Amino acid sequence: MMRMKFALAMGLALAGAGLAGCQHAMTLEEAEAACTAQGGLLAIIYTETITRTSVGPVVASPGDCISPDKFEKGAVLPTLPPRPSAAKPPVAAAPSTPAPKND
Repeated sequence: MMRMKFALAMGLALAGAGLAGCQHAMTLEEAEAACTAQGGLLAIIYTETITRTSVGPVVASPGDCISPDKFEKGAVLPTLPPRPSAAKPPVAAAPSTPAPKND
């Protein structure tokens, strides 16, 4: 009797865990609207299936929502070295001297 209750409890727990994974996946439009509402920009991932004989359709899927909250406040961006103000004139080649002849 105890084993039957345990098996029933385990079965219900596994069924509940299985159903918990069956959430509605957001569509591209829903994800974009939610990300825009947060003040972010939605990254879109494009994929296609490639086989030996054909290439499948391009499928757009929602990626990560890039929002200002993901960046550190007051972070200093790296600076590039300064560009030269003007191009330097080409260096003149040294006059070539003929090689001495060995007789």
